[in-house]
Amino acid sequence: MTPVFSLKPAVVAVLGYSVLLCSSQSQAEQTSTDDDADNNLEEVVAYGSSYRATGTKTTLTPMQSPMSYEVYDRELLDSRQADSVSQALRYVTGVTPESRATVSVFDQYNIRGFESYYNYYDGLPLQTNGSWNLAPQVDAFATDAVEVLKGPTSVLYGSAPPGGMINQIARTPQQQPQHQLRGRLGSNGLRELALNSSSAISTDLAYRLIALKRSQDGQQQTTEEERTVLAPSVTWWATPDTEITVSLYHQQDPKLTPSTPLPYQINGRTPRANAYAGDSNWSGVDREITLVGYKISHQLTDTISLLQNFRHSSGNLLQKNTYNGGFVSGSESEMLRSAYQTDEAMQGFVIDNQLGWYLDAGASQHNLLVGIDYNRLTSSALYNDTLYLDTPTIDLANPDYNQIDPNSLPLDNYEEDHRIQQSQVGVYLQDEIRFDQLTLLAGLRWDKYFARDRADNLYMGSGYSSDSRISQTNLSKRLAAMYQFNSEMGGYLNYSESFEPTAGADSATGEAFKPTTARQWESGLKFQSADLLSSATLAVYDLRKQNVVVNSADYTQKTQTGEISSRGVELTLNHWLTDSLAIDANASWQDVEITDNELYPQLQGNSPVWVADTLASVWLDYHASDALIISGGVRHVGESQLDAANSDTVPGYTLVDLAASWQAHEQVKTGLSVSNLANKQYVGACYDASNCWMGAERAIEASATVSF
Repeated sequence: MTPVFSLKPAVVAVLGYSVLLCSSQSQAEQTSTDDDADNNLEEVVAYGSSYRATGTKTTLTPMQSPMSYEVYDRELLDSRQADSVSQALRYVTGVTPESRATVSVFDQYNIRGFESYYNYYDGLPLQTNGSWNLAPQVDAFATDAVEVLKGPTSVLYGSAPPGGMINQIARTPQQQPQHQLRGRLGSNGLRELALNSSSAISTDLAYRLIALKRSQDGQQQTTEEERTVLAPSVTWWATPDTEITVSLYHQQDPKLTPSTPLPYQINGRTPRANAYAGDSNWSGVDREITLVGYKISHQLTDTISLLQNFRHSSGNLLQKNTYNGGFVSGSESEMLRSAYQTDEAMQGFVIDNQLGWYLDAGASQHNLLVGIDYNRLTSSALYNDTLYLDTPTIDLANPDYNQIDPNSLPLDNYEEDHRIQQSQVGVYLQDEIRFDQLTLLAGLRWDKYFARDRADNLYMGSGYSSDSRISQTNLSKRLAAMYQFNSEMGGYLNYSESFEPTAGADSATGEAFKPTTARQWESGLKFQSADLLSSATLAVYDLRKQNVVVNSADYTQKTQTGEISSRGVELTLNHWLTDSLAIDANASWQDVEITDNELYPQLQGNSPVWVADTLASVWLDYHASDALIISGGVRHVGESQLDAANSDTVPGYTLVDLAASWQAHEQVKTGLSVSNLANKQYVGACYDASNCWMGAERAIEASATVSF
């Protein structure tokens, strides 16, 4: 069978804290006009009239929203030189980041105790079948901001994991000229050249062009990474009330690092940070992704707006990799390996239609939102595996990375050839109601999900086929309230739900499974000072995932009665200590445990893998002069579990990062960043004792950006 630890691309994002200033009365275009922007914690970002906030699909700002919802801006991504969503999540409360830091084919992180494998780009999902390795990754350089919404999100977005979601906001065309050329050099042979150019073509037409070329060695020995991005877009203001944006995002990754796990210990010791269990002759991922889309925003009347958001996705991926079968008997360093290959392709589209209607009822004001979205994905996956036969072992204490002869691998020992079809249609309704200091949010959504997976299998010369289907519906709800005590302080309470389609049937009754669902209660406080120099948030939540499929210890029985609970507290603080020194601090505590498993009761009370029990970080920005900014941070990730049985723990770790930027000239800016300053060696996370991934080693990067 395909190794589960290689096939679950989970996703990503972010650093710092900023708030979008938007009109809550209509869908009007945003502007950026704050004379004190240099000293504010709040960043003003202009996205145009087609922008909709991730938390509500309206213009309700994060500080006004009755939920845990945060926005992180372009400047922070640049200052900390984050290339991926996974790196950007290092300083985000409630997120266990970089579970597989040495892997570049996907981002894996955990929000409020649950894996999040759904990334969004400009409000639409980055389509993936959720079972294999082909998933789009949008480079951080093409992202203007990252929005983090925590807790169940199905009421607006359909099927989704319960922990939350990441939405990357695209850099869009602007009338004001801005042209930047960035070069970077760094550890592991990092070399990068990137272009960001935007300007007016005419009074009602503007363009943006993003281009990037990057290469470097992977952290694991013999691995390499390469990326090319080309992303042009054009915005046409067809009338004063109509904005149309057409975009293309094309990315080629001829070399990516696959997920190749290591044992928790080699000869009784933690593996080296650059240890590798693969082979230079049979390793790597070649991926190509193309996204083509458009947004049409139209103000029908003063109170009614329309938005259509569409994207077509296509891609392919070829992966060559190995997984391990534990140590050879009597050895603590020689490991059994099986070689496998996946050849994957996908093509699909997603469309979201929204109608916004503002009503003034005198004592109350309503922002009504009615939407219907539809997505369809056709994908294929051809999987081949040697099943450990005629595959060289590797001595991790004295590794030889040149043992495998690709031409001699018996990859036809096992084969799966999948043709997968998936579709989902959702209809949603939301009312955002304002009574002076009170804002109520009520939402309802109905979804219908369908999937079919036809497979032809071959095992040691014997063939067989399978044809599985899922056809499920779900009704999701959200009810939330935000009360503004005064101009600086507000409190909120919300209830939200989510669902995930679930394949299979009960082994005893034969009854098809229902969707796995989740529900969350959350309350919190939000503070922002009148001078915008301080902000703070507090969130307390109780999140429960239900209808979880559970198995007996020998996997001969399965039913859908499992439950996992996640309870936690999250704190954030952003404050200017002086005119030149700002602090960004956060902390979170979470208690995640399996509360019900009738087929394997020994697991009840255990914590799932990938989840850290505590998270904390502090980041300081010191404006030494008008030209020089010096920054530094400390981040702590607590211990997690080694395996499902909780037989041992993976120790927590604390890392130090530094960054500096120097505006040497009005048109030239240089930067330097160092992550994991002490080059601490640590295990990022484990699935079990045989399958672990090392944490990110020290990385030093220098950049120069020229504006012209």
